[in-house]
Amino acid sequence: MKHIFYLTISVFLISLISCNSSKSSDNKKVENTKNNIVFAVPFAPVSYPILKMIDDGKFQQGKKKLELLIWKTPDQLKSMVAGNQADIFAAPSNVGAIFYNKGLDVKLLNISIWRAIWLVSRSNDKKTLADFKGETIAMPFKGDMPQIVFMELAKKQGLNPEKDFKLEYVPSPMDAAQKMIMRRVDNAMLIDPAVSIVIEKSKKGLISVVAPDIYRSVDIQNEWGRLFKTKNEIPFAGIMGKGEILKDTILINDFINEYAKATKWCMENPEEAAKIVVKYIPQLSEKGVSEAMRNVILRADDALKAKVPLTKFFEVLYKSKPALIGGKMPDNDFYFKLRVETKEVE
Repeated sequence: MKHIFYLTISVFLISLISCNSSKSSDNKKVENTKNNIVFAVPFAPVSYPILKMIDDGKFQQGKKKLELLIWKTPDQLKSMVAGNQADIFAAPSNVGAIFYNKGLDVKLLNISIWRAIWLVSRSNDKKTLADFKGETIAMPFKGDMPQIVFMELAKKQGLNPEKDFKLEYVPSPMDAAQKMIMRRVDNAMLIDPAVSIVIEKSKKGLISVVAPDIYRSVDIQNEWGRLFKTKNEIPFAGIMGKGEILKDTILINDFINEYAKATKWCMENPEEAAKIVVKYIPQLSEKGVSEAMRNVILRADDALKAKVPLTKFFEVLYKSKPALIGGKMPDNDFYFKLRVETKEVE
């Protein structure tokens, strides 16, 4: 009877995951023309201000239509950008540097995600990375964030990230979350909203029987601040522009200003923001998104304002492995210069 019970639950979980996966793979075909502005964004909170802007229609540029593409992995994003499918896109900060150093016509518009990654565990007594030595950890986005940050934190405290931990690589944070829910792993590096969603699902229905007691174990940002003697923030991700759209400085300035306003609104109104997010990304849940907004730091610092902390972050990555940022530190042209409007005195 016990075997049948767990088999039934497993079938239920697999069907649930398959349903979510099929939904998330559906991405409409968008042709990038002069008559539209194409945004490429992930499931993460960096995207939510853009969804707010699209939803309320405040960022409308004449007769241009706003289009939306969703990417699930950095490889999908790289394909979209290389194929000129996106005008404005959300990207991990190091991926943006790689694009720029590879000669693509891109600029950083802002950094907006400063806190989003957690080590999630079934154990509530592990508070630092070192506490997980010898354990299996589901790790999404091999070669990209959050694995990059994990590697640097491990090395900083004298650990060998490949030998002292059993890293089980998966394609995305949602795949890592699914492994946690199905009890295939006890620990995972997750990015919100996957953190909030896996904790939420672990308390519901049949899943609560199989996968109870999942905790936010290690705040990766706090670990970074502790080990690198800096603020408990990491310039993880932001918004970039590409190609012809960068020539329209008025449009880009409008976008940066509207994005900043939408960011502030999302942080101040997590429930209302969640309703908008699930309208465009129905794979997510309102409760998971609103809870994620209470745990992330979503703050739109324009490129030049973010330059100092971003440079310090890039220096750590460059010292470790230059290829992580495209082989060299990006120069000043990487950073879009936001035009400050001034009124003439009569």
